[in-house]
Amino acid sequence: MKMKQKIFTLALAAFFLICSSYIAFASVTKTDTITIIVNVSELTMVDINPTELKWTGAYSVPPGGEGVERVIVIENIGSTNITKIWFNNSYPSSRPFGSGTNATYDAGNFVVIRRNETGEIFYFPNRVEYNESLLLYINPPSDWDAFGRFRNSSYEYFWFVAEGTNNCSDGTFYIGKNPHTQTETGTTDFSSCDPLTGTGGNPCRQGNFEGQVNINGVVWGWADVYIGPDTGYENYTVAVNEYCNETWFYHWNMDAPGATESANDHAEYFIAQPLYPGDHVNVNVRIRVPFGVAYGFTPAGTLTVIAFSEANA
Repeated sequence: MKMKQKIFTLALAAFFLICSSYIAFASVTKTDTITIIVNVSELTMVDINPTELKWTGAYSVPPGGEGVERVIVIENIGSTNITKIWFNNSYPSSRPFGSGTNATYDAGNFVVIRRNETGEIFYFPNRVEYNESLLLYINPPSDWDAFGRFRNSSYEYFWFVAEGTNNCSDGTFYIGKNPHTQTETGTTDFSSCDPLTGTGGNPCRQGNFEGQVNINGVVWGWADVYIGPDTGYENYTVAVNEYCNETWFYHWNMDAPGATESANDHAEYFIAQPLYPGDHVNVNVRIRVPFGVAYGFTPAGTLTVIAFSEANA
């Protein structure tokens, strides 16, 4: 009996010794710290999604129609602050209207975009137009050398260019205030006009080009212009080449002729505040198909986003 009691006592002592050792070991915590040093290299990069926009099938657009609104997201996935964003779009190399085939058109020339904010309106990054034969019911300015239309879905504005001292780049630009639509003739009398960025009682606007720029050996004249009636007009810049055969209307395109000139008030960068790494901006997109576009699939166009980061921004 005493032997069993002794064994029990020894076992109990061993148990408490083991428990004491375990408790003492478990209550001891050791830490150490290492320093992590990373140098993130300077890289300006954006990610655009979605990578393709379609207006087909049930979303096909008729001549004179406007496609449903879509949104693209531009995300700063680089390491620099993006301080400027602008756009340009593809366009046909010659006048497609009257060609008899939709292969001569370019879907990029239909694109309009706006900021994803209340009160913002859609503008073409660049809408490119070409000369055409004069419509005989229009009374043109006496000195005109080129005639065309600024096509904008179901409405369009007639315009003229008159050469200056050298060529069309230092000449005069005319544009009607009232649009031509399916039910309205629009401005047809260009004998007396208001200034290009003015309002008044006349049915058209006119003015000399504000400056000239040489791009790849071709001289362009450019000017800010109001497009539309005296109430509800839109701010565009118009540019015409020296040969009078190509005319640009643009707003968001800072690569267009004259866009970066200091006197240009209507060409505009898309963002007003820096886009910091990891942040994004939304862009609302539509297409406006003018009258006179042949049915079927037009050749695919492009909308290009340009992101710029200033040094030490």
